[in-house]
Amino acid sequence: MKRIPNPPKAKYLMGSMRHMGYSFSDAIADVMDNSVSASCTTIRLIFPPNAENIYVGILDDGHGMSKQELLRAMCYGSQANEMERGENDLGRFGLGMKSASLSQCRRMTVISKKDGEVNAYRWDYDEIKSQGQRGDWYVLELNDLEIQQQHCVEELEALEHGTLVLWEEFDVLYKSSGGRIYEALTRNRNNLLDSLPLIYHRFISEDGLKIYINYEELKPLDPFLVSRSDCSWGTIRQPLTDSTGKEHFVEITPYKLPFITEMTDAEQYLIGGADKMSKMQGYFIYRGRRLIRYGTWFGTPRHEVSKYARVKVDIPNCMDDIWKVDVMKRNAEIPTELAKLLEKTIGNLIAKSTRQTKFRGRKVTTADEKQVYVWDRLESRQDYFSYKINRNNCFVQCVLEQLEDSQKTAVELMLQQIENNIPVHQMHLDHDDNHIDRITDGEDMLNDLFEQAAMAIDWQIYKGVSPSQAITSVMACEQFRNNKDLDKLISKKYSI
Repeated sequence: MKRIPNPPKAKYLMGSMRHMGYSFSDAIADVMDNSVSASCTTIRLIFPPNAENIYVGILDDGHGMSKQELLRAMCYGSQANEMERGENDLGRFGLGMKSASLSQCRRMTVISKKDGEVNAYRWDYDEIKSQGQRGDWYVLELNDLEIQQQHCVEELEALEHGTLVLWEEFDVLYKSSGGRIYEALTRNRNNLLDSLPLIYHRFISEDGLKIYINYEELKPLDPFLVSRSDCSWGTIRQPLTDSTGKEHFVEITPYKLPFITEMTDAEQYLIGGADKMSKMQGYFIYRGRRLIRYGTWFGTPRHEVSKYARVKVDIPNCMDDIWKVDVMKRNAEIPTELAKLLEKTIGNLIAKSTRQTKFRGRKVTTADEKQVYVWDRLESRQDYFSYKINRNNCFVQCVLEQLEDSQKTAVELMLQQIENNIPVHQMHLDHDDNHIDRITDGEDMLNDLFEQAAMAIDWQIYKGVSPSQAITSVMACEQFRNNKDLDKLISKKYSI
């Protein structure tokens, strides 16, 4: 067969690749992956201080590139996706820096410093389009004077070695923001404050990588709350073969988080926020310790009761084809072979998380303890339950025993109406969104609790119970328990 050269036209292919579907945060992360692969210790994202000069800079202190290395890195498809990489190499197709950058802007300049030399090349989409039908792949080389005129170059020159990627001419943001590019960049900058501490949390916490947005250092999240979670399953090392038949190991570590009300505000922040508990349950897929996908059970429906289950999955960067990792390193699919092997383990984790949610209340064991609880959970038939107000609760008894028989009948009817019309569905939705108001402090709340407790104590004393027994009995009730401020008020009132 005869071989006929048929290279793609630069302006058409580059124009098409600008619409691969990168979000702003995806594009930033893809460029940052090159910084991590270059063994950097610090990455600084530089956003403009005002609307007069619009640009974004990604600066790292990695090993930098020589003139030839930089020119090779600027080439589309600069490395084969099948080639063997170091375990910390986050690249894949040799497209990321170029395709990610030009998905957001029309001009991308890369300046790199190595061995005391500074070199720079630029892809300019307008320059490529100006070539008419020729469609040649011309990258622009900057001379020393042109390099000195670039934004942020003085920060690169202050480093012993490193690389600066500059984005300019934000046509995509211009169209989507109605020309308000600076405001759009500010919004995207603020979004990065949430996304990057999760994507790179292991590099920050394990390797000491420092990431700054302008001069604000990002703190890592901890989606597994390792110090508090149940990880008694340990880590499962599952062998899988790649497309060449070579065996590698995938590491799976299941975690069960503590109940949300048992977490401090700081711990809720670390796991991504209480309002995102349900959305973030499931697998967290890491490629070379870099998070690429999370918040999915890969086909298994997520439930409110399983939202405390999270599974860390570490895959090596040599198994991208098996996991179907895409160009943007944003998605991955679990291999069928592994999915079957994990089904039982993950099922047990979800079941344990389910039990934690269903049975988090204390179980009533004796008749004496029954007065502590406001609600009774009653089994009406197999796997179905009803909820009734506990008539033996000391506070409820205190109210009922002070009523005439006709009044007791009316109150009983009222209690039944309350029990039969619990807004279960709306409460479930509000709980799932963490919109249940759990405020238990404040002067008004404390005064209300004090009046209720005092009434119940006084009634028991009137019925012949000793003051100490009455106080112990009432203060054990669910609504009064473990309230130190209330304990002080009761102690003061009854001189104990």
